[in-house]
Amino acid sequence: MSRVNIGCPIWTHDTWFNSIYPPKSNKVSALQSYSGLFNSVECNSSFYHLPNLDTLKKWRESVPDDFKFILKLPRDISHSGQLNACLDEVKNTIATLKWLGSTLGGVMLQLPKQFTPRHLNQLSILLEAIPSDLPISVEVRHLAFFQKGDEEKALNQLLMTHKANRVIMDTRALFACEATQYTGSEQALILDVQRKKPRVPTNVIATGNAPVVRFVGHQDIKKSSAFYQPWIRKIKQWCDEGKSPSIFFHMPDNKDAPWLAAAFIQDYNLTYPQSPLPELVLSAGQNSHQQISIFD
Repeated sequence: MSRVNIGCPIWTHDTWFNSIYPPKSNKVSALQSYSGLFNSVECNSSFYHLPNLDTLKKWRESVPDDFKFILKLPRDISHSGQLNACLDEVKNTIATLKWLGSTLGGVMLQLPKQFTPRHLNQLSILLEAIPSDLPISVEVRHLAFFQKGDEEKALNQLLMTHKANRVIMDTRALFACEATQYTGSEQALILDVQRKKPRVPTNVIATGNAPVVRFVGHQDIKKSSAFYQPWIRKIKQWCDEGKSPSIFFHMPDNKDAPWLAAAFIQDYNLTYPQSPLPELVLSAGQNSHQQISIFD
């Protein structure tokens, strides 16, 4: 049965306590609080450091059975420059992540800009090592993969052959944000994030049954609406086709990401009231006028 995974790239931020989370003094963990609001998370921390078995066990025990972790494969793999030489590491990494049990929703391979069309054979060999029952999504950043030419067709065909999902990175709202309209630390933050995030075309395609969208919003959530509106229709289309899409919401400062997700869900449900997503209504924040609720 299709489902929509919705979440953020983090599950804790100091500003969320005493707001959408209980106080830090409460014995409820941040992950428990997060999983009471969202049904999935894009786990970026595994890109830098693979969690050990004790950590994975704690994560598993902190969330409902239907919660899904989508974890990035470590950069030692994705940025090695030799994907085909990392097969043992890939297998060991997946064996470790399997300790998450049913909450392991998939893995993400985030490739650097230096991964070019001439490296596709390496990717093919790596994808062969991924268990068929584990969804994998692949993010590319080299511009040749976005020009709708033979290189992009070869990538998409390779992903389809392996039933792998192509990550769709949508940074249009972020780059529509004019940093000069802000001052001080806020301006510095926007410029820094714009420098770090890839500015690539938003080519929309589902090469597998679990497409992944990484949406980076405008500093002003209201100005993100025009950019996420097309995703409302696309998510619904994918669900109608029996796919299980994921959409993860980023912000220049991710402390505001939950409110961006809440705005998307509210607009989705206004568009499709007969098949709504579970409501996410948060306490009033800098970008929000909403009240507390539970995502269940």
